Amino acid sequence: MEPGVVTILGACLCAVTCVVTLAGSDSEFAWLEAIARVLMVGAPIGVGVYARRRPPFERFGALLIIAGLGWFVTTLAESSDPVLYSTGRVAGWIVEVGLVYLVLAFPLGRLGDRIDRALVWAGAALVLVLYLPTALLVEQYPVPATWTSCHAGCPGNAFMVAGSEPTVLGDVVLPLRETLTVLLFAAVAGRLGLRIRRATPLARRALAPVLVVACLRLVAYALAIMGRRIWADSGLLEVAVWLVALGVPVMAGAFLLGLWRWRLYIATATLRLAGRLRTHPPPDDLRAALAEAFDDRSLEIAYWLDGEGRWADAAGRPMALPAPGSRRWSTEVRDGDRLVAMIIHDVALRDDRAFIDAATSYAVLTLDNHRLSAQTASLLREVSESRARIQRSADDERRRIERDLHDGAQQRLVALRITLELAAEETDGVDVERAERLRGLGAEVELAIDDVRSLARGIYPPALADHGLVAGLRSAALRMPLPTTVHADGVARYPREVESAAYFCCLEALQNAAKHARGATAAVVELSDDAALRIEVRDDGAGFDVDAVTPGVGLVSMRDRIATVGGSLALVTIPGEGTRVVATIPPAVDRAPDGRASGAPEPQRPPL
Repeated sequence: MEPGVVTILGACLCAVTCVVTLAGSDSEFAWLEAIARVLMVGAPIGVGVYARRRPPFERFGALLIIAGLGWFVTTLAESSDPVLYSTGRVAGWIVEVGLVYLVLAFPLGRLGDRIDRALVWAGAALVLVLYLPTALLVEQYPVPATWTSCHAGCPGNAFMVAGSEPTVLGDVVLPLRETLTVLLFAAVAGRLGLRIRRATPLARRALAPVLVVACLRLVAYALAIMGRRIWADSGLLEVAVWLVALGVPVMAGAFLLGLWRWRLYIATATLRLAGRLRTHPPPDDLRAALAEAFDDRSLEIAYWLDGEGRWADAAGRPMALPAPGSRRWSTEVRDGDRLVAMIIHDVALRDDRAFIDAATSYAVLTLDNHRLSAQTASLLREVSESRARIQRSADDERRRIERDLHDGAQQRLVALRITLELAAEETDGVDVERAERLRGLGAEVELAIDDVRSLARGIYPPALADHGLVAGLRSAALRMPLPTTVHADGVARYPREVESAAYFCCLEALQNAAKHARGATAAVVELSDDAALRIEVRDDGAGFDVDAVTPGVGLVSMRDRIATVGGSLALVTIPGEGTRVVATIPPAVDRAPDGRASGAPEPQRPPL
């Protein structure tokens, strides 16, 4: 229905309410009563029309308009006509359930969870079982009542079909339903208080005025019901009844105040967001700007990776969207038909077009750039992980070859040398010349064994596997053609892949120094651990101009090895001042791929 039509209809209903109240009231304050009844009808309808034109409150606005129509029917209880009076009194029971629904459904017009739905259904069951059937059995409705100013001489019940009023109504049904009503309203008030305490900052701005008024009105209603039995002749009962009646327009005003506060906050937040996003901030700044603007510190941004078909954060790490029914909501950010990102935010904002339009409009270009960055970061992570897998496979192959040499070729050569020695002893007294040749072959086999041992140590040295990085480097330093010193204080064991990468990087640097460092007389390997493993290999050679030399395979290999464990490598050299190779490996790798804890040594192997 169009807002103009609803406004005209509301005005007509307010006029009818005024006429009915003035005609049926015998009070000297009839005009005040008429104004109060008009406000009960007009205020909900007026606020409903306003809410209907303000997304995301359209649904709640429609409910308010319907409630206003229901409250109009209750004002018929001011009439002196028995049918109109009885209709208004029965409608008063029904609209109380609608009021409970309105309060629990504010501000979006939907019940939040099963507890809210259970309370509404409990109220509906109470009215259907203990209130509506009594309209067919009672002679007079209880007074004073919220929806009528009649106290004495009120019209009779036009709907009564029984010959006389059963005594069980006054003795059992009426006390029972009033007690259950008080308990129900107490439960609703407790639920509203819990909602205020648990509400997000944004939702609390809108909920606070509404829920405070609703709690007070529910308490006043419970007091009015109990007062009819406890303080029947007290003037306080009359006050409580009018407080309940006037609670309707006051609550409508609280609804309006809550909607205004919500809209004002969204407008202010949008201005703040526009100021923060004039440039294209980095991902962390964009997330912080959105979180600050909409007062949601847990706001997150997920980027869609087209090639991989998954969501990821700015660093390319996989992300999961919130599950249905959670207090988080996902808002799509699109550039035309292309999905760019998802903003994960407070569920209270899910239907707020102002938030969605502002967040997506201001952030779409920035988010698109970040999506590309996230996709690049994800690809880089995959490359790094692939490189690490290749390096681990290479190290595993080294160890396999080492075991094969130890268990296969070396053992066969040792057996062959023993056989030749035995053969030489057997022929020593018969053919001296042949015996000497056999001993000569044994010596050659011994040299071959030494070559195999040397080759095996170069593939994956036992000292590195059994005793760690420092022992492995000191063992390798003894075999270097360039005199090498290893300094390492307080350096413990590391995961296998870290030790392997650091060892072979140092070995490559020492070999490069021996081959290419002109005039070098010594090399130094220095290891330190100050929150990160730092490796430095330096020589006292002539140095060179980095810009004039094309990096060789050795330098590329060293950088790749260090990169597989998340480290970085730098080459520092100045002509005439030697060369330094510096690598830093952060403590990000805290567990070896095979599941060993950081620093745990590998299983012991028999030495070659």
